[in-house]
Order: sequence, then structure tokens, then C-alpha cells
Amino acid sequence: MNPIVPFIMAVGAIIFFIGLSALIRLNFKKTKTIHFFGRTYGIWRFILTTILSGVVLIMSSIHLNKLFPLDTQIITNETPVNLSSNLKYELSSILQTDENNTKMMDAINRFQKEYQEAISKGDKNTMELLVLEMSFLIRTELEKQNYPYHQIGSEVERIMRFLKQKSD
Repeated sequence: MNPIVPFIMAVGAIIFFIGLSALIRLNFKKTKTIHFFGRTYGIWRFILTTILSGVVLIMSSIHLNKLFPLDTQIITNETPVNLSSNLKYELSSILQTDENNTKMMDAINRFQKEYQEAISKGDKNTMELLVLEMSFLIRTELEKQNYPYHQIGSEVERIMRFLKQKSD
């Protein structure tokens, strides 16, 4: 996330809530005008201006984040992790060779890289989440291929055993 985005969003939220609190407070007092920085404003002009500017700032911060993502997100290390020969054999025997296989190989490369990083950091929560995510991806891929339902669980476990190992 771009570092300016949370700041713009916070300012927008503050302005929005100032407008809402002014609306609530001034409706109870039945005030017709507001004196703000030496100028006189009508109540509805002030309230609409603050609420709409708050919403505009929040929406522009979201749009700004989409237009200008942080540079570290753009630059990624695209060095693929080498798959072990056992894993290559298992995957080729189970998964079909089509465009989904390239998506699956990308997911496997990402999994192995992030899993090894989590092991080196000792982050067990991340390792468990990665295993769950990859198991789900493999399970859904096997279900798409009309793989026998009673064998899917054992195949997923077998592939995950190979994925957790370091590559040759």
C-alpha cells in the first residue's frame, strides 16, 4: 500500500465524521448559520461540503492506491523454485497438462518459495496457512478433473508431502 493512502483515508474519515457530527449537533440546536474561520456558511452548505469532501478523499485514496501501487509490490523475485523429480512425476501423473497446469505450477513455485521463507523465519502460522491454501488449490483442481472423490484426500496429502520437502 502506498504510504500516502492511509493518511488521505484518515483525513477523509475525520472530515466525514466532522460533517456527520455537525449535522447531528446543529439539527438539535436548530442553527441556521455556521461561523467557520471568520466566514459565515449556511448549515446545509457546510454539512454537505464536509461530508462529500470526506467521501471524495476516501474514494480518491482507494483509487490512488490502485493507480500507484508501492514499488516493492511491482518488483518481485521471479526466480522459480526447482521442482524435485518426484514432485514433477507426481504432478504429471495426476494433473492434466493444459493451461491450468501452468497456473498450478506457478502456485506451486510460489508455495515452495514462501514455505521455505516461513521455515527459515520459524513462522508456524504462515506455514499452516500456506499448506491449507495449496491443499485447497490441489483439491479443487482434482475435483475439476472429475477425479474419484474417495481418492482426492489421499492424493492431496501425497502431493503436499512432496511440496513440503526441499527441492533437489
